[in-house]
Amino acid sequence: MLAFVLLTFIGIYYRIDRDKLVVYSFFVPTAYPIDKIKEIKPTRSVLSSPATSLSHRLAITFTDRNILKSSIPLIISPMRQEEFVRYLLSINPEIKHLA
Repeated sequence: MLAFVLLTFIGIYYRIDRDKLVVYSFFVPTAYPIDKIKEIKPTRSVLSSPATSLSHRLAITFTDRNILKSSIPLIISPMRQEEFVRYLLSINPEIKHLA
């Protein structure tokens, strides 16, 4: 059980690769286009997601519902959230950021 929990925590991480936000969940990457991000806002949602924190999460909404194949936002929890959001905004200044 402990091994599963540890793999979960170390297997979830995020990377920005040029114009893509790459989310690794159990070491499996999924790339999302940064130019399609519409909004980023803090959330305390407990929805299942590739986020290791329950209290410091970001909800990312996209302009195209087909990116996630759902109307539910992508929920992540990067360690340095402000720096992470600033970097995304430097790539796509059209992102609406609600603090």
